[in-house]
Order: sequence, then C-alpha cells, then structure tokens
Amino acid sequence: MQRGRRRRSSVWECFEQVGTSNVVSCKKCYAQLKYCGASTSTMMAHMTKHMSNTPLEEEEDEKPLISTVPCTEKGHTSNSEVTQAANMSSNTEATTPPPERDHGEKKRSRRSSVWDVFIKVDDEVHCTMCDTKLKYKSSTTSMMYHVRSKHSEKDNTSNEGGTLVTHTEVTELICRMIEKDMMPIGVVDGEGFRELLAQIVNGYKMPSAGDVTRFIEGHFHEKTEELRVQLGKVEKVAITADFWAALPFQRYVTVSCSFITEDWKGRTAVLQTHMLSEDHITTESITEKLLSTVQAWGIAEKVTACIHNDKENILSGKACAHVTWDFAACFAMTLHLAVTDGLSEDLIRIIAAAGRLALHFIHNTMAREALEQKQVQMCLPLHKLINSDQARWETICDMFERLLEQRWAIKAVLSDRTITSKKEAQALEMEDDSWQIIENFTPVLATLKWATTVVSAETETSISNIYPITFSLIQTHLVPKENDVEQVRWFKMKVQESLRNHMEVSKTFEFFNVDSCKFSP
Repeated sequence: MQRGRRRRSSVWECFEQVGTSNVVSCKKCYAQLKYCGASTSTMMAHMTKHMSNTPLEEEEDEKPLISTVPCTEKGHTSNSEVTQAANMSSNTEATTPPPERDHGEKKRSRRSSVWDVFIKVDDEVHCTMCDTKLKYKSSTTSMMYHVRSKHSEKDNTSNEGGTLVTHTEVTELICRMIEKDMMPIGVVDGEGFRELLAQIVNGYKMPSAGDVTRFIEGHFHEKTEELRVQLGKVEKVAITADFWAALPFQRYVTVSCSFITEDWKGRTAVLQTHMLSEDHITTESITEKLLSTVQAWGIAEKVTACIHNDKENILSGKACAHVTWDFAACFAMTLHLAVTDGLSEDLIRIIAAAGRLALHFIHNTMAREALEQKQVQMCLPLHKLINSDQARWETICDMFERLLEQRWAIKAVLSDRTITSKKEAQALEMEDDSWQIIENFTPVLATLKWATTVVSAETETSISNIYPITFSLIQTHLVPKENDVEQVRWFKMKVQESLRNHMEVSKTFEFFNVDSCKFSP
C-alpha cells in the first residue's frame, strides 16, 4: 500500500510494460529491457545514454524502422538484463505482434509547417520561394533552418492559399483599415492590438503612430494626384457646400464635387473642409472659401452649380457677382424645411410623448427585459424601440413604425404593476386618440422619407427626378383624404404650401402629366 502511494516515475512517459511480463519496451527505439522489483534504474540509464542527444526541434516526418535489437552501452560492462531481454524478444517474435500494432497510440508525428514551403522530389526537397534544393532523409531540421534564415521577413502561411505576406504589406493593410473605418491612429499603440498582431504574424514589429501618420499622409497625396488628373479630364463639375457643426460653437463647411467619368459613371469626391468663425459667417466669406477651393483644384471654369444645405439662406442665386455658377438649395433640405413647417403643436406634443415612452424602454433594464418576454408571448418581432433625433425628421417615422409594431406588448408591460409603477404608467401611457394620430400620420412620413432616400443616393441620382417627385407629392400623396384626422390633414396642407414656395412651382406647370412619372414609395 505504501508503494502504491508513491509518485509515479517520469520514465514511464518513454516506457511501457509488455503485457503482464517483466519486460518493458522503449517508446522511442522499441528496445526491450527487463523490469523486476519495481526498479526503474535500468530504464533511467537507457534514457540518459541514448536520448540525451536527440534535438528537440527536429520533427520526424516518417516513422522510424521498428527494431527489436536492443541498445548497447559502449564503454560499459555488458548488461545481462539487456541481453536477456533481447533473447526473449527473438523467441516471442513469432507469437507476439510488434509493439506498434499492439498499441494504437504510436501514430505518425504531426505534419511540420515547413511542408507549406517545401515540396519533396525524390530524395530532395525544393523550396517554393527561392528554388533552393536540399537533401532529405527523414528530418525537417535543415528545412526549418532554411526558412528561418532565408525567409525570416515573411510571416506564417495563410490557411487558405498558403501565400506568404510581407511585414510591409501587413503595415499597409493596417493603415488602410484606419483610413476606411476612420479609426484613430492611436489604435496601433493599444496593447491588445499589438498582442493580436504578434500572435498571428510571426516576428512582426508594430510601427509607431508617427510612422502610420506618415504612411497615411503619403497615401492621401497619391489619391489627391489621382483625383486632380480625373478632374482635368472632365468638362463640367457640380460642387456641394455641406454646412455642419461638431460642437455648438464649431461650425464647418465641407466642399465636395460631383462629376461623370469618361466611362459614364457618376463619382463624388471631397475637396476640402473649412472651419467657419461665428463672427464672420457672411455670404462674401463663404463664397471666397468656395472660390479658393475650386481654384486650388483647377476647376473654377468647370463649375456649373453649387448645391448647399444652408438653412439661414446665406447662399442664394444672387449671393455673389464674381462667381460664374448658380446656387441651388438641396432638395433633401427643402423637404426637411417643408416637414418642419407642417408640424403643429399637437403633433410636436405627440412626438415628445412617444420619445419619452421609447426612452423608458431603452434605458430601463427591467422594462426592456419584460418587453422582450411579452414579444415572445405575443409572437411579435424581437425589435428594440427607436427614439427620434431632432436633427433628422425621418427618425420620427422610424420611431412611430416601431411603436405601432410593439403597441400591445408595450401596453402589457405598462399595465404590469410588478414592472411599472402606477405613477410611471400614468406619465408614459398615451391616449387612444394619440395612437390614432400616429397610425394615420406614419404613412405620410414614410412617403416623404422614401422621397428623401431617392434623391440622396450617392450614385445614379439625376436632377430630372426632382420635379416629378415634387409634383407627385403635391398632387397625389399630400392630398387630404376623408379618413384623415385633423392634425394629419393640416400637416399635408402645410407641407404642400411649403413645397410650392421653396420649389417655386407656378400654375404654368400644372399641365405636367403626373401619371406618366408618378412617384411611388
């Protein structure tokens, strides 16, 4: 019992007992030794003498030949135990199968990764990267040394094509990722990102933020020259002045251009972004910025029109006399102004109430989880509620559509006093009249939203679509109906009036055949 509790010797990782006899077999060279009295001294001496010089990095690609000839120790007295074991092996060879066949764990070694670079031709191996030829017997050590010494600048092979990627290409891909995804350059200093690259790319050295900045700047200059060459080939260009704000006191204008290439494909490119000072936002200052931008790109004589989203009417057709192009308001911005003009106080109050209801389920974890359970019970789509954005009126349509979809699940959660208190329910619940207005108002907003989507596409957008869409909205989709509630009827009439004023639709165009090009969302 005491012997059974002793720690098992590590030599048993290289030896195994043959059946129930007093013979052990070496797993490496298949030599058989006598084992008696639970002593492992003979096995330990065998390992020390014959396995200490085996290189650790060498990977055998083929099985060694099975041999029952025992290993003899040169320079030592003859070992009777080893000799006896050899005699026993020759006597039992006819009846006992080889150790390899008895034990299925002696399988072929794992295939070395150097075979992704080398191919075997007769007694030689050929490197697929430099056509170097090496002798091959059974060891892959020479091939491993060749890959490390001659191709150390390459990283590990890919899983699909087996192609090798240089470290320069990896750095270029990282910079492309930062450019396309608009990520901060400081991402290359992150410890997790560096650990990832060190793990998947052998020996890769992460560049510094300064090196990445210089690479991106060089790529920017290359793209600038390519765009300058393309703009030199076109005949006409339209520019766009996009006004936007990052903070309440930081306003900018981004100047972009649109043109048609030689193969008749529409393209849009950003030319420059200017910061605007709150004290000097005038027609003359903005016009000068636009003029300096087109002159820097050499397209001042090619500009036909400037489209802008100016709400303050700073730019207009009579803005400045020393420019050759015309100014026109963006049609999407015109729709935005028309929708804003049509929102009455009752609609604004309903929009605010719907926003409070959506925010309650967005920020309250218990209410959100209860809503998910009700959705499953009522077989409703597992969608989250959406809150509207004041700067984007089309989000009102998204919010209303989601509330109508989840209306009864929302009511079930608000009526559950274990989830929503009575005070909260009274503050959040909307009356049936409000739900009726939302149901009647949502299709109108959906039509206007689709009109904005059509004219806001980056490619395949034509100015010839604007007036057909405008007349279709005025004469078809915004015509009050008998089943419209009062608030929706008033909204349609105000949006009609606003579109007529902003688009300068006169009665002389009333002969326009709307049925021939009717807009349908």
